[in-house]
Amino acid sequence: MLDTQFTAKRPILLLLLVLLGQFVCSQNVTADSLETPFRKGRWLTGLAGSISSNTTTINSADEKIITNNFGLNLSTGKFVKDRLLFGGIVNANRASSSGNVDRAEESLFIGPFISYYLSKNERGSLFTTLSPGYVRYRDETSFSNVPNPISEFSEGGGLGVLLGLGYSYVINDQIAFDIGFDLNLFWVDVDLEQQPANMISSQNIAVSNIAFTFGFNVILDDFFF
Repeated sequence: MLDTQFTAKRPILLLLLVLLGQFVCSQNVTADSLETPFRKGRWLTGLAGSISSNTTTINSADEKIITNNFGLNLSTGKFVKDRLLFGGIVNANRASSSGNVDRAEESLFIGPFISYYLSKNERGSLFTTLSPGYVRYRDETSFSNVPNPISEFSEGGGLGVLLGLGYSYVINDQIAFDIGFDLNLFWVDVDLEQQPANMISSQNIAVSNIAFTFGFNVILDDFFF
């Protein structure tokens, strides 16, 4: 169990080391010789995604669980000052697993965001992102490992927060490639329906996940989309 947890965390630890190295190197370059591409008045529009798949085998129970996760971010914003970006974001996520328990989980998040780019380096910068907003959540679960199969369906809405950390590499002052990871936190009120008992109840749930992300951005002096 410990080995599995450590293996799952290795990509995040490696990314943190890479981001830290890039940040340290950028600080060694004199600011006078640089012009940040993240300048006041410019617009940034980007598309980012995340994807992962893992398989867990439980030998004692002779069970295999396959989990797939997909995420997509669409954002646009304007630099209100150098390296400070305000805008809006739409985030969609889907997670599915199969085994003795089949589950499909979906969420749609919409809200404003603020990003800050830490370095003046013309080639890129470490950045952080914060976004509060509204989330719509849906979950469908089927239990097939019981004498009488049970299905549960829940749907509702609530508040969410997206936190991000990454590095943006810029080409020709207009194209940027991002790598990083996001932490999503949702607090949702849902109506839970159980079948075949036909029972309906209300629940408050908290959802959290961490995803490694990669993205593509266009930086323009004028917004024309």
